[in-house]
Amino acid sequence: MKKFNANFFIDPVLNKIDFSDENNWMIELVNTPEFKRLNRIHQLGVTYVIFPTATHNRLSHSLGAYELVRRFIKHLHLDVINPFESKHLLCAALLHDLGHGPNSHAFERYTGVSHEEYTKKIILDKKTNINKILIKHKINPKEVVNILQQKSKNKWATDLIDSQIDGDRMDYLLRDSNYTGASYGAINPEYIINGSVLINNRICFVMKTISEIENLLLGRYHMYKQIYSHSNSIKYEFVIQQMFVRIKYLYKHGYKFNDEYNLLKLFKPYLDDKEFSLDQFLKLDDYIFSSFIESLKYEKDLIIKKLLAAYYDESLISVKEVKLVEKLKSNFLEGYYITKPIDIYHINKNDEIYIYDEVNKKIIELSKVSTIIRKLMNVKAKIIYQIKIK
Repeated sequence: MKKFNANFFIDPVLNKIDFSDENNWMIELVNTPEFKRLNRIHQLGVTYVIFPTATHNRLSHSLGAYELVRRFIKHLHLDVINPFESKHLLCAALLHDLGHGPNSHAFERYTGVSHEEYTKKIILDKKTNINKILIKHKINPKEVVNILQQKSKNKWATDLIDSQIDGDRMDYLLRDSNYTGASYGAINPEYIINGSVLINNRICFVMKTISEIENLLLGRYHMYKQIYSHSNSIKYEFVIQQMFVRIKYLYKHGYKFNDEYNLLKLFKPYLDDKEFSLDQFLKLDDYIFSSFIESLKYEKDLIIKKLLAAYYDESLISVKEVKLVEKLKSNFLEGYYITKPIDIYHINKNDEIYIYDEVNKKIIELSKVSTIIRKLMNVKAKIIYQIKIK
């Protein structure tokens, strides 16, 4: 892929992503094979099957998360207050998704691979280009990982990278909304950023931002229900999941794969119940994954043939929402898919949102000043789908 030699990128969501001045060296990170691999991984997995324009990738999202965190840092003068931590925070924002596999979060469900764990490995491994560039520019890879793992001594660093209002969340809501055509995530990031203040080592927001914060929290909830947990996307994920389950079953029972494109070896750690080495993992992307799925058409196993037929023809998949999981007959062609539980707002994970009352000079937890959030904060969504393949 072509090498980037720019001080900024034009972006359809944030208009401009700025790498000028003291951050210009970070273009070296963008140009590494480890980072450019994200250009070959869809942000929303197989959701593009349902929303054809949702073909944006993890690379563009990573750039967006970096840019929003950079704007927070500039507005709050954190680069002046604590230049060391600010530089490490920016690196964490840019690199936070390095460990995603093919189909993004869905790959974790298929294989049990944690994208957070592989992000950590890529940053800390001394053989990676990422690690070498960080060291070259006097950035401590361990401190970058500490920020990603919420171990920074500065609460504001965690607030900006992993909280209920952070650069990562704001960008994926904006970007996913834009590319799916949904309106739920259409937030105003500048209004939120310009309304942020640093008090007692953490990020707070002035009173006038409450309505936009409510919009963000409710928008995220609806994005999960209507986009991320869309039944048609889920059924494709389920079919692929069952393909992997069947492939492992056949492998364990001595089935001789045709393996027309010689791609099975790339997934051998999964088949052998072992971890992917870093080298093995970094070879995986959506293109390899799609080719592997395509190669299954040469297999003689009847269940694989049915799963592949369903993958190409959604009319062969039935899906319905149910309340309870019941026992189904044991086979590879039916089962349940339970979506990730999602709430509108919570106050039990030390990442509450605080509002700054400029008149009385005090900070107040969001649900104490927002009637909407107080009424809805206990609302949680978890959808159970029953899926059958004909």
